Amino acid sequence: MGQRTAGPGKLCCSTLNCRPRLRCLPVAPSLRRLSIACRFNNQLDQGLWQAERDVPDVRLLNQITLNASSPANAPQKAPEVEQENFNWRAQWYPIAVVGDLDPSRPHATKLLGDDFVLMRDADNVWRCLEDRCSHRLAPLSQGRIEPSDSTLMCSYHGWRFNGQGHAVSIPQAYFQNPAAEEAACNSKRSCVKAFPTTVCEGLLFVWPMSGPEAFIHSAAAQPAGSQVFAQVSPEDVTVQHTMYFQRDFPVPYDIVVENIGDQSHVPFAHHGVAGNRTSNWANHFKLSAVNRDLKHVDGYTYDLEWSPSGFKAPSLQHVSFTPPSLIEYVTPNEPKPSTVYFYITPLDQHTCRVFSHALVCDPLPKPVSWLLAKRPRWLDHLVLNQVFDGDMAYLHQTGVIAKNQDPSLDGWARDYFLASEADRSVTAWRRWYHGARGQGGPFKAEGAPLVAPTPLRREDILDRYTQHVKSCPSCSKALQGVRAGQQGVQVALAALLLLHAAQLGQGTPVLSWNTAVASLGAVGALAIQAGLASLEKKFTYENYDHAK
Repeated sequence: MGQRTAGPGKLCCSTLNCRPRLRCLPVAPSLRRLSIACRFNNQLDQGLWQAERDVPDVRLLNQITLNASSPANAPQKAPEVEQENFNWRAQWYPIAVVGDLDPSRPHATKLLGDDFVLMRDADNVWRCLEDRCSHRLAPLSQGRIEPSDSTLMCSYHGWRFNGQGHAVSIPQAYFQNPAAEEAACNSKRSCVKAFPTTVCEGLLFVWPMSGPEAFIHSAAAQPAGSQVFAQVSPEDVTVQHTMYFQRDFPVPYDIVVENIGDQSHVPFAHHGVAGNRTSNWANHFKLSAVNRDLKHVDGYTYDLEWSPSGFKAPSLQHVSFTPPSLIEYVTPNEPKPSTVYFYITPLDQHTCRVFSHALVCDPLPKPVSWLLAKRPRWLDHLVLNQVFDGDMAYLHQTGVIAKNQDPSLDGWARDYFLASEADRSVTAWRRWYHGARGQGGPFKAEGAPLVAPTPLRREDILDRYTQHVKSCPSCSKALQGVRAGQQGVQVALAALLLLHAAQLGQGTPVLSWNTAVASLGAVGALAIQAGLASLEKKFTYENYDHAK
């Protein structure tokens, strides 16, 4: 397989391995012209939500009702058309940042409660297999990649499998008789399930259904992608922020989607990090045109006027959720829009994986853009970990409270008191998720018993190392450097203390230049040691205190 390339000047999938038949196509031209101009004429005092087009608008339940004196030309609710259920399995889910995967070893992962193993085969294509050997059900993710042919070896008995899940070597059968090995490898019972994969926008996607039909259907579908990513060229991008950040949340999928789609929490949950609760713009959130731009029957869209920084005047963003995973915030700058987008992948009932990336196309001086492009990924990731800690600290407990009260959360309209216009994004999400299409999520839709999560220790909720650092090469390397630096400083400190003691033992005056240098060196080493110890915590665990 060759390297996948994008069109001239495009970023999409450049220099990434991808099967040609699973290409990510460019966004339609109509989506490229993001000329967003919306009226924020929602009249909360009168109780009127005025839709922008003749589509079903999403309204707050119980708190906000349509005024009986609505204008005669107000759009009427379109008749509901019976739709098929959303198939949560027949979808592309992002599962890993391709550049972070080590091709010399297998990688274990979960998706929709099932165990999978990722491997790169002899064609340099990333594959996904079920994580259990057909022999005695041992986890293949604890095996190894055979360097001679890039097959996946089970470390229990040495059985080897190719990227299609076919057994290619059974050592015990070969010892018995080469013909016996060939017969065993040709048996369907020796195979492990293989699942479709593709690479798009730097992410590895998995289609969690196996069999010939799954490969056919997945080939006809495309992963949901950023509206902006495919239409900008490298020279348009002045800053790539967050740099494909990935973190596992010990929080149910629906709670995290609800949180990322709601920006009114930012000034408070992320005060001092990514928001400011004392800003004049902290409570400025105007939502309009809910589902006006919805192209399909699934997900939601709306326009949001708010101040992301809390210091600048509010600006307009177009927000969209494309199931099963993508939430995007597009800022319609001229001449090129900017975007920040998130993917939320349900690993199991209580855990999800979040990916974040941003493209900024605002004009910047070339020296500034050059310096920003040279910064290491781990610097961005330290900031993002702190931001997401601000969410994690309460989202896990929110999930425990909500799911223990109602594992399905179907009673959200009763349990939540949605009292303002800023809550309309929550309403839009919950109406789709719990409606006829979403069916209450992937686990309820499959009839799986819903199990409420149990509370975790604070250290486990905010465990940056397990949730991010160990799977991020940039952060792992930086952490190794910090720890090596600490060891070096400790050696230097010991040497300075010994030198100081030797000088005093030789009768050197305490206030002499030589002893002063040794003393100051020791104090400097202690300060550096303290700084490195503080930096190490940012890669492992640092408590987040909302009371500050």
